[in-house]
Amino acid sequence: MIKIGSFIFFLIFSFCANANSLTLAEVYEIALNKDPELKIAEATYRAEKEAKAKGIAGLLPSLTTRGITSWNESEVLRGTQSTFFDGTGNNTYGYSADLIQPIFRVDRWFQFSQGKAMSEVAKAKFAYAQQETITRVSKTYFSLLKAIKNLEVAKAEENAIKRQRDIAKRLFEEGVSSVTNFQEAQAFYDLSQVSRIASQGELEFAREALIAIIGEAPALSDLNDNYPISSPNPKSQDQWVGMGLTNNFSLKASKLATRAAKRNAQSKLSDHFPDVDLVANITRNNSRQPSFAGGNFSFEENYIEDRKYSLQFSWPLMAGGLISSERREAYANFEKAEQQEILMERKIKQQIKSSYSAVLTNLANVKAREQALKSSESALRATQFGYESNTRNIVDLLNAERNFFSAQRDFNSSKYDFIIAELNLKLSAGVLSPSDIYDISNYMNN
Repeated sequence: MIKIGSFIFFLIFSFCANANSLTLAEVYEIALNKDPELKIAEATYRAEKEAKAKGIAGLLPSLTTRGITSWNESEVLRGTQSTFFDGTGNNTYGYSADLIQPIFRVDRWFQFSQGKAMSEVAKAKFAYAQQETITRVSKTYFSLLKAIKNLEVAKAEENAIKRQRDIAKRLFEEGVSSVTNFQEAQAFYDLSQVSRIASQGELEFAREALIAIIGEAPALSDLNDNYPISSPNPKSQDQWVGMGLTNNFSLKASKLATRAAKRNAQSKLSDHFPDVDLVANITRNNSRQPSFAGGNFSFEENYIEDRKYSLQFSWPLMAGGLISSERREAYANFEKAEQQEILMERKIKQQIKSSYSAVLTNLANVKAREQALKSSESALRATQFGYESNTRNIVDLLNAERNFFSAQRDFNSSKYDFIIAELNLKLSAGVLSPSDIYDISNYMNN
């Protein structure tokens, strides 16, 4: 016969016994340094935000330098048997530099605007990746907690039913009870073993999921009984939708991508316009030629330096249809981006409404599961009394025990599901932040 108070104490004690257990906030801090997905998102952001710098570069002056040095030799042979030789040689070297400042480049102005928008897109995507890391770590954390508690419940259920099986077996062997009672108890025990094995497998999957994020699976702290299970704030679904349309980073990224696509289309249209550049050029050529004047060897050196300043005008009139094709392609991509923005906005609204409903559903589920646990505990005690009074049979008792343990699993899971639903709602609304992680951790056993 199971002692319910001892069982509940065992569950609480098992989570508080390990002084090295980590809270959700501590696991999240480890993930900030070790999570590969977050590192990939960060590196992607650093790469993509350079679009702004590349756009600015098209408007700033460019400087190109060149240098050259060469040795020139010439020979003059006279006579059929080379009776006379006349040879000269000289060394020439020089350098040049070109400075080009765009004056009228409409396409580059639009490319600069496109680069700014793309940098903002990268920033919004990275911000969403940071928020998504919060929910991903939290889901993995609570999935592992759920698996741990489910295994503990499964083991306790197996031990409780084993005790009933052993009692039924002893009574059958003593001739006090029928073989049917023993077989019923054995069947329940076999099913409890299946449940325990399945729980062990789920625990391994959950542990590996956490290892994939932070590279380890430490002992975890559990929520205490003071964690508030309450309605979302604000309570209006429309207010959550309004916050999402303003703050959701995926929607922001989509809007900025539309702006970037528009600037790209305008850039391709401006390829039909003329370009004007201010060009400055300086070139210097030196020449060194050996001479033997008066029997003395020396070098005669000369140099020429040229400076040029000009305005260069170019106008692409025909490129085999390439410019027109690129313009049509860019405007088609702009239209695509507009429709993707509309689709994203509708998806965000749908996600927020679904997440809001999920929070309310899980809120009701926690309360219902809590009441069901109390009811199953009362029913188990009543069934135990009836079994001892010979008014209930062993099947009734085993069913009552199984219902109690099932209610315990469901209640544990409902609390974790409620928290995840809350985080998903905040993620959809774009208001999720690390402070939510720390608020949850304040209610964890240390």
